[in-house]
Amino acid sequence: MKISTRFFEMLRTIGHLWADLPLLIRLLNAWKQGNYRGLSVRTVASIAVAVLYILSPVDAIPDFIPGIGLIDDAAILALLLHSLGQDLAAFRVWEQNRGRR
Repeated sequence: MKISTRFFEMLRTIGHLWADLPLLIRLLNAWKQGNYRGLSVRTVASIAVAVLYILSPVDAIPDFIPGIGLIDDAAILALLLHSLGQDLAAFRVWEQNRGRR
């Protein structure tokens, strides 16, 4: 497989993950308000750890380095969104069913 093909596949995957970010925010809001209880302790812990890492001033790649400083934060967020794929899908179904009432 050509490098350029793999690069574009990676960009497409990242684009799909970023599209899930608003869904994750809605999921967290619904969970916080007590409307949605479909999250496991593991999922909540994963989200908390990722948010703490992203907000922490101590990173693998310091944020103040121009151009690459946020790469590790973006990678953590992408990994989180990828690992929450089933949770996000379940929430999407819950959200759609709730709108039909």
